[in-house]
Amino acid sequence: MSQGDKNNTGIDLEDFLEFFLLDSQEQVEKLGSGLLQLERDGENIALVNELFRSAHSLKGASGTMGFTPIVELTHAAEDLLDKLRQGKLLVTNEIIDVLLAVTDKVKLMLANVEQRVDITEEYSPLKDLMNVIVETGATAQPEFSVSKTAEVRKRVPTGVDFALTPVEWGIMDEALISGKAVYQIEVLFAPNTLMKAVRAVMVIQRLEPLGRVVKILPSIEELEADTAERFHLLYITIEPPEEIRADVLEVSEISEVRIKHYSQSDSFASNKDFSFPGAKINEPKKSVMNQGDKADNEHSQQSFTAPAAADSQENGANQVHTIRVDTVRMDNLINLVGEMVITRTRLVKIGNDLKANNDSDPLVNGLNETNVYLGRLMSDLQESVMRLRMVPVGTVFSRYPRLVRDFCRKTGKKIELVVKGEETELDKTVIEMIGDPLTHIIRNSVDHGIELPEERIAAGKPEVGTITLDAYHEGNHIAITVSDNGAGLDIEKIYKKGLEKGLIGEREEMSEKDIANLIFLPGFSTADKITDISGRGVGMDVVKKALNNLGGLIDIKTKKGEGTSFIIRLPLTLAIIQALLVEVGKEIYAVPLSSVIETLLVQTSEIKTVGGLPMVQLRGNTLPLISLKEKFDLHDSDKTQDEVFVVVVGLGDKVIGLVVDELQGQQEIVIKTLGEYLNGLPGIAGATILGDGKVTLILDIGSLIQDILIN
Repeated sequence: MSQGDKNNTGIDLEDFLEFFLLDSQEQVEKLGSGLLQLERDGENIALVNELFRSAHSLKGASGTMGFTPIVELTHAAEDLLDKLRQGKLLVTNEIIDVLLAVTDKVKLMLANVEQRVDITEEYSPLKDLMNVIVETGATAQPEFSVSKTAEVRKRVPTGVDFALTPVEWGIMDEALISGKAVYQIEVLFAPNTLMKAVRAVMVIQRLEPLGRVVKILPSIEELEADTAERFHLLYITIEPPEEIRADVLEVSEISEVRIKHYSQSDSFASNKDFSFPGAKINEPKKSVMNQGDKADNEHSQQSFTAPAAADSQENGANQVHTIRVDTVRMDNLINLVGEMVITRTRLVKIGNDLKANNDSDPLVNGLNETNVYLGRLMSDLQESVMRLRMVPVGTVFSRYPRLVRDFCRKTGKKIELVVKGEETELDKTVIEMIGDPLTHIIRNSVDHGIELPEERIAAGKPEVGTITLDAYHEGNHIAITVSDNGAGLDIEKIYKKGLEKGLIGEREEMSEKDIANLIFLPGFSTADKITDISGRGVGMDVVKKALNNLGGLIDIKTKKGEGTSFIIRLPLTLAIIQALLVEVGKEIYAVPLSSVIETLLVQTSEIKTVGGLPMVQLRGNTLPLISLKEKFDLHDSDKTQDEVFVVVVGLGDKVIGLVVDELQGQQEIVIKTLGEYLNGLPGIAGATILGDGKVTLILDIGSLIQDILIN
């Protein structure tokens, strides 16, 4: 450990370092996303409380590990958030800027910790700035209006509906699982009590050292403006009720304290009782709650809405247990499954060869039957293991609200980022590699796409522009779109730049789509000036190369004055796939089956050349062809063929035909990289090992399509 602050407890804190890093990084991400939400909803006190708890957790964990710089910085942030939740400071863009700077600084500090070096980040100016804000203060928050729901709650002396959020239910579940008690505490004020909110705060301060206050009703703000005679607390602790009651009664002007187990409160149900007899003690179950019928179960310490919910609970489908596994271990497991797939393929080939020579041998038949059963097991195992690689694309999307927000602060533009499809899952390898391409595209949308507010108003548009980031399934691929409602690409300007740079000829006929695709050429930029956002001629060509390396494709749709959409299509996984094996000369290639649309037998006389590109008519449409013999410079035989096989492949709305000699059939293959030296070969995505032990190259359909239809 670093910093010289390791506690002399005889415990090696290094053992806890990985857990500390994972937990702290999650808290920092939660802080960052929460601050962006707070900027839009500055009066959300529940959110401020949640951010305060995240800062407090960071401070506590860092203090335990002895990382003093993180402790001091998060302590200052905690003080600032405390002023916000007390209503003594306004939520302003400047305060959000400061707190976001704290999250950035803590990330750098955690990077030092992860590298096992001393924390060298300078944080004093940021800490001092927060202290100044806390000490000097600002305009107090306006009084929070009391909702009708809160009014109803306060009129009901018992039977309080705490209306817990999913986060608060999670806290409750964790408490019950860990064996702690959850109490509902009713606190009555003495007659004519003044400053009731202050008394409630004093009660909370009494209780916090002994446990955790999950919620208070009415809220502190509502108590300040109301004549309530009592308030209720939801409290987690291991202390006995009599000690809790004695502690609370020590606060002046508190006349009575009533405590009962939260799960024993019949105030959370309607007149119906949905408790389930026979539930075992100390087997907490995930709660299914709504605002109407809420019931409790004394034995299970949880609530259910209906018998249908009980069925799923009894089947054990309600509990979700997760464990953190090092990615190296997971990758090792996936590699082993891949090797098993290869071995099983070889067994199938051996079985088929034996059957050809010993058709009636019962041992051979038994071997083949076993191979069939093994194949089913391998398919199930492969599917289960492959799911381990799948990660929600939201893990990447979560970084962009902050990115757009910072760009807006720099440019003076007003942009709303709409994020959809965060739950769509993608291979973790793809997830790790799409971050930078998406960043380039979003930068492009901010700088070139969305106009300044005054320009949008002049064009009859809302002053706030919109960028939409969406992910969804499209067949066996994932599509990710980045769309804006800005000015659209200036096709004429792009065309002129292409002429200036000598990328196109003056007499060359090009469609608007072809001109738009010029932005993917290296060094191409239409920016009039260089900024720290774009205009350096670096970016969109990087996007195309990165996506090609992933076997993906990018397309553009644009309309002047209405906006631009970038559509990215990516394979679901990069590990084990189904493939169609084809023969080309003496070589065998694997075509990913997810890209195969159909196979054709075409007469060579039907193939025509248009603009130097062979094509064939297919159901009234023109299908561009590519000869793999010519593409990979394979020696052709002297004999002429009257007909050839064509494998029709596509990605999105782009379709081409691959001319091959023979079709061998479908097979499950394990994708292997070609190594650093051979990686990036045009048209090749990787290699695989067949059942006979031979190495076969896997075609990169995305790059083949892009080369033919765009270049």
